[in-house]
Amino acid sequence: MKKMVFAGLLALAMVPGMAQNEAGTALPVLREGKELIHIWVDGRLQPGAWRVSPQVRPDVYSTSGRRVKFANERDSVVFDVEKDGAYDFVVLTAEGDSAFTRVRWESANPLEEPSAEMLRRGPGGKLSKEQARFDVDALVYALGEIHPDLFSVCRQEDLFRAVKRVKDGMPDSVTVLELFRRAAPLVTLLGDGHTMLRFPYNDVFTETRRRLPLSVRVSTSELRIFADRCIDGLIPEGAEVLSVNGRSAAEMLEAMMPYASGERRFFRLSRLDYDFAALFEMLYAAGEYDVAYRAEGGADTLHATLRPATFAEMKARMPEKKKESKAPAYSFRIMKDRNVAVMDFRSFSDPQRMRAFADSMFSALRREHIDNLIIDIRHNGGGDSSVGDVLLRYISPKPFQQMGKALVRVTPTTLRLMNHPELKPGWTFFDGEDGSALVPPLSDDEGHYAGKVCLLTSHMTFSSASSFAWAFRHFGMGTVVGEETGGMSVSFGDILPYRLPVSGLVCTVSWKRFWLYGADENDIHGTLPHYAVPQEEALDKALELIGKE
Repeated sequence: MKKMVFAGLLALAMVPGMAQNEAGTALPVLREGKELIHIWVDGRLQPGAWRVSPQVRPDVYSTSGRRVKFANERDSVVFDVEKDGAYDFVVLTAEGDSAFTRVRWESANPLEEPSAEMLRRGPGGKLSKEQARFDVDALVYALGEIHPDLFSVCRQEDLFRAVKRVKDGMPDSVTVLELFRRAAPLVTLLGDGHTMLRFPYNDVFTETRRRLPLSVRVSTSELRIFADRCIDGLIPEGAEVLSVNGRSAAEMLEAMMPYASGERRFFRLSRLDYDFAALFEMLYAAGEYDVAYRAEGGADTLHATLRPATFAEMKARMPEKKKESKAPAYSFRIMKDRNVAVMDFRSFSDPQRMRAFADSMFSALRREHIDNLIIDIRHNGGGDSSVGDVLLRYISPKPFQQMGKALVRVTPTTLRLMNHPELKPGWTFFDGEDGSALVPPLSDDEGHYAGKVCLLTSHMTFSSASSFAWAFRHFGMGTVVGEETGGMSVSFGDILPYRLPVSGLVCTVSWKRFWLYGADENDIHGTLPHYAVPQEEALDKALELIGKE
């Protein structure tokens, strides 16, 4: 509710014939005196004096302050200003003229605090050209305010040329999906796997939306697509999808790459494996699909005609898959005949639970005299790195550390998004490679594992899983088998979600830069395996190596 406070007896007096506000109430009056009228904003005197202009109606004073006071030696009027508020009063001049004056709220930084008018969406939720451009500007502003090094990979001029092209080509109105299609590649240019504009699934995949009734798998090593499940079984599982409506698999994947954030091409392809259905719907939706494919092990090119279907139709008509319970974050199984245990490690979550799990697993390995352990993080996208420390203490032969250095950037925008009162704006650099922060391994009495350990990795091993793999190899904990990890030795991380003001699209933005222990800034790469094999062959290779020992 608007609040007005008037100081001075004469400010309460109403002058006959004066203007009224929209509610028909007479406006407050400020009378000129011998001295000039000055303005105080939030208790601070503003430079210069207010020049009364009876000919301008209204004569507007814009401010982002919360309390505004107009005053001279004779009179004063004070307004408590709220967002999007407008407050009218009249200045009565010494000559008897009346000047219709307005105090209006105006954001000090519209990109962080847009007006209500800017936020008001059009019919059907569409954005006007002005609103879409505003969201692009807000996105770029937020990236610049949060990210530690926006131009580590992308040149500044390349980003801003791309921004200009997007804004210049914006149509008169756009849907949220259309804005995503235009804006997401701007974020991908940064080359940071944690910083990305998220696909607006809720805007696209509604219950009534019809889509391509085919789920696929995308290779992370080459531009190839393979069928997973197809409606009515029209395309068999494992068949290679060669083209859809004449567009080859390679052409479609290349067109999708600008929407896959990541440091390496193979990791970006793994992102497409997850987002293919969404991106296909955005780029290639049609009323009918001619799919050319080659059956697994076959040589002939076959064709299937698929018609779009709703989710309910697909669920009812897709071939049944063996029902699998959701895989736990970590589990293990013992292969007694091979003298090996295999730990399936899918998520770095819940350090306390990991402590109980690790104690139980290694107790079982000692009890069963199992001399070999395979840790599988091929499908692990990361999480809480402290979970990794719990496990590494059982297997490391010496003190270790995952992170070597870290650069942390905190800005007012960061604080606003985090709502973390303990942090202060500024830059902080941590250097932990002096040995003072090394984590000691467990002693034999505490349960340290004396057996041999093998680690399975893939291009999808990312974030905390990648730093785990790096420490495992760097500190000589065992043998790495599989593919180079998707997470790099020097990378950005710890994300903040930023919601674009008008569209509501969400962008995750890194606010820290990490160097894994011993990483070289001039030679950035993922954890490299001792034995490089396709990830689907990694377990067999590890078992083979164990069998030869």
